[in-house]
Amino acid sequence: MASAEQNIPSADSPQGSASVEIVCQRAHKVLPQSQRQVAAGVVDSDSMPQTPARSFAQANQELAEAFQRYMQARGFKPATLVSYGKSVRELVEFLGAKSLAEADRVKIRELLGRMYRRGLDPNTIRRHTASLRCFFKFVHLTGLTRHDPTLAISHRKLPGRIPRVLTVKEIERLIAAAKSPLETAVAEFLYGTGVRVSELVAMRLEDVDFATGVARVKKGKGGKDRIVLFGRKADAALRRLIERQPPEAGFLFEARRHTGFLKVANGSWHGVFYDKAVQRWIRIGAVSDLPTRVDARRAFDRILAVTSGYKPKPPRAFTDRAIRNMIARMGVRAGIGKVYPHALRRAFATHMLEGGADLRVVQELLGHEKLSTTCIYTMLSAANLKAIHERCHPTAGGRDAEAKAV
Repeated sequence: MASAEQNIPSADSPQGSASVEIVCQRAHKVLPQSQRQVAAGVVDSDSMPQTPARSFAQANQELAEAFQRYMQARGFKPATLVSYGKSVRELVEFLGAKSLAEADRVKIRELLGRMYRRGLDPNTIRRHTASLRCFFKFVHLTGLTRHDPTLAISHRKLPGRIPRVLTVKEIERLIAAAKSPLETAVAEFLYGTGVRVSELVAMRLEDVDFATGVARVKKGKGGKDRIVLFGRKADAALRRLIERQPPEAGFLFEARRHTGFLKVANGSWHGVFYDKAVQRWIRIGAVSDLPTRVDARRAFDRILAVTSGYKPKPPRAFTDRAIRNMIARMGVRAGIGKVYPHALRRAFATHMLEGGADLRVVQELLGHEKLSTTCIYTMLSAANLKAIHERCHPTAGGRDAEAKAV
């Protein structure tokens, strides 16, 4: 979110001038003459009536929609569009009939305070704060306000905590708990490269060079490209997956096309499919008449071809949620508990540092803009601190030898 917020151009920048100009024209049409006069400084806001003469709810809604169009023109990620849009809708509902363009710091603090009283955790409140900052930067670019009310609002401090890092043995147990080549390849690639789950599902087969063990992440977080590396285990897992399930749509990890599936019950073949989002069963024929699965599949396909309402799903990329659920199930089967894809990314960084990797190298592989962000995800376990100190400090070694000599 922070990177998306920083990418907002100034009104004079060539990158955003076209989209900003169009949105500004629409946004100025949204507000009545009285609001535009206040924004331009022609009329003092103190002289305006405290209770608006008319409701600005519709104008606020149109301004929020203009913000959505602006984010789409800037190429924000779909998840960012949803997250920022939700925060702006909360603000619109909070202000009611009052104008968004006249919202001040007090109103923003009142909204964040209400979120805190609702029991939202500090991380969520920080996300809403970042979203509102992005929105009011947009409003300021349109010229509807003379100042940004979010400039003096600081982020809520988060409680300090050290994230749990999976050990090498836990990673091995997690991968061993895989039930298919797909699960093995996903876990090996996440741990071997340290990519985010959103980057994993967007990766295509042509982005991977098996000869050199290099993969290119295109338009990752913040819209940046970078290079990641993967080792022999991830290479072998990917090759097994591609050999068994060649990609049809070009994605490295691809969900198969959904054309229904077959089951045997009471000596007959039954087909299961979705008709207008409703699961349906149909008897295809007796197992004696259709002795092989291939014969049953052909008969099933003939039935589906004349079934109205049936729409097969083409091969497509996995969703973020599907990968998260996959890793979570593997963690439960391995006896580790619920594991998230980000845990493999954190383990990748921590184990690299424990092995002697330079912090800057890990930062580059993770795609972090700031080195401080890398430090958060690469906390070393306390068990390794003494070993590293003994190995690296010139006067730290030899204590065990001295104890034995005594």
